[in-house]
Amino acid sequence: MLKRVSKTKHKSRQAFTLVELIVVLVILAVIAAMLVPALTGYIDRTRKEKYYTNAHYALTAAQATISELYASRDSYTPVYYDANNVAIPTNVNWKTSTNQKWGDKVLQLMDRKRGENEPYILVFGVGHPHEKAGCSTSEQYTVYYLAYVETPDAPAVFYVNGEWMYKYPRNSNNKGKVIATKKINGIEFRNTVVLNDANVPLQFYVVSNESGLDPTKSEFWTTKNGKSLFSHSDGFAD
Repeated sequence: MLKRVSKTKHKSRQAFTLVELIVVLVILAVIAAMLVPALTGYIDRTRKEKYYTNAHYALTAAQATISELYASRDSYTPVYYDANNVAIPTNVNWKTSTNQKWGDKVLQLMDRKRGENEPYILVFGVGHPHEKAGCSTSEQYTVYYLAYVETPDAPAVFYVNGEWMYKYPRNSNNKGKVIATKKINGIEFRNTVVLNDANVPLQFYVVSNESGLDPTKSEFWTTKNGKSLFSHSDGFAD
């Protein structure tokens, strides 16, 4: 009896055969192939959620800043650029809004410092103050749009009229949540959202721009050069 038990134990210590090892490796490879996309997707979602949180802080800071200007009746009248409704204050380099109280205030509320840890790109938009835009005073001091890119390698996060998205918010079919060109009182406004069935054209303010691109030109917005807002997005909105 003792000899039989010993012999059985000896057999149990035999190594795997080559075929068995190959089968195990194939199974592990299949499992890995199934897990890697899921894991990668999870990492991407976690990464985006982090940037969404920072973008939400930026939106709150932008609205607080613009509301403070409204309360104090302080002027923030910019130079208007017809192409994309981008506002750059006078006597300021287009790359940043350095020394402009509204831009610096936004960064301050985000606990950021100009030239140190400011976002790669931060733009917000309010109702356009043009006399024919039809925007009320309240709409001119309400933030309807925000574009946020944390670093040169980060995805763009957009806020448009109450909705967050990672796709570039421009589409020929304006369903109320994306931006489109609309004609109002005989004037064509390129960047317009729909609010309560009314068209609200936007005026953009560039808080931070480290891309090196001119925001008064399309290269900053929609070119596929790896630096533009579109290049950091997940494509155009549906």
